[in-house]
Amino acid sequence: MSADPRGAVALFPWGEVIEEFLEPLGLTLEGFVGEMSGGWLFGYAAALRAAGFQPVIVCASEAVARPTRLIHADTGTPVWAVPGRRTGGFFGRHGPSTRTLGHWLGAPWRDFLKVLRAEGCGAIIAQEYEYARFEVLTLIARRLGARLLATFQGGDVTASPLERAVRRRSLAACAGLIVPSARERARLAADYPGLGLAIAPIPNPLDATAWRPGDRAAARRALDLPQDAFIVFNHGRIDIHRKGLDVMVEAWTRFAADHADARLVLVGAGQDSDGFAALLAARAPPNVTWTAQYVTDRPRMRRWLNAADVYLTTSRVEGMPVAPLEAMACGLPVIAADAHGLADIFAAGEASGGVVVRRGDAFAVEQALRRLAADPALRRALGAAARRRVEEAFSIDSVGRALAGLL
Repeated sequence: MSADPRGAVALFPWGEVIEEFLEPLGLTLEGFVGEMSGGWLFGYAAALRAAGFQPVIVCASEAVARPTRLIHADTGTPVWAVPGRRTGGFFGRHGPSTRTLGHWLGAPWRDFLKVLRAEGCGAIIAQEYEYARFEVLTLIARRLGARLLATFQGGDVTASPLERAVRRRSLAACAGLIVPSARERARLAADYPGLGLAIAPIPNPLDATAWRPGDRAAARRALDLPQDAFIVFNHGRIDIHRKGLDVMVEAWTRFAADHADARLVLVGAGQDSDGFAALLAARAPPNVTWTAQYVTDRPRMRRWLNAADVYLTTSRVEGMPVAPLEAMACGLPVIAADAHGLADIFAAGEASGGVVVRRGDAFAVEQALRRLAADPALRRALGAAARRRVEEAFSIDSVGRALAGLL
């Protein structure tokens, strides 16, 4: 695609302050800018750049005393951090509507305006529309004369009665929504009838050149994993309920009882790390290895994926997760729960590279594990289909073209 200059597009990640996202992962603002890559945010930045736009990431942070312009190491995207604070103290004790009011009143909208004007942003893309900051960005976009879009990344519940009272008007004022989940598009139509919302089913992008199949034997040697073991992998945020980690542990405990050579390898950290450690200690599932850290080293993560036979994700709640896309790009078959987004990734079922099971169903997960463990040829066929699916539908260039069309 030609890279005609099309102006700057501001990307606003979720959260009153970026530390709400970073702290459970054990990262700082410096780590966010210097070490993180991928995910919807940096994927969007790469896709917009490929389509000829200049992405600019804007967030509030407790780590800065004045608006500070940084550069993201991996994509070269400007990252503006403006002084912000969490309003959970006073407002957090007085119910969801007063917390919403705190979000609105506490937003650093003047600094946001200054940054957007300084960068010449003609469009804004917000992470999540069912979130109090969406109203603030609606007003900022109107003040600037900019187009406001918002993405769905799993937020399908309006948090407070106060938000419900104004959300319809805010949605009507935005230029469009980016909703890859068919289930969420149906909810929007039911909850906001008559709005005539422009809704684009654009997926989260992935750099399929950075995530690719590799030598499994070499990866296992590097990680000191047995060459003949059946290895199942998962990585990402440790959130027991949303990621269905209790279901994963239950299914694995049953499956591994008569698969002594099987191993489950997990890599990740999050707000439930202590609770997950307690869950593993209580259930004592066999042959489980958990690296309790958020890994920003992409080659290291790719090595784990290259070493595995199957990727397993048992989420109850998702938007459109990037982690299974990374596994698919590395040629792994995926066992996936039918959560938001996951069902859309595997829209054609096994022809898309995945075995889709019902959310919360540990027995179905166990049966899928048994099926793939017993059939190496099926694993190879599904892995090849998964790689094709990523290349065709989730590449940086294809998502960039779709975003350009919407913008």
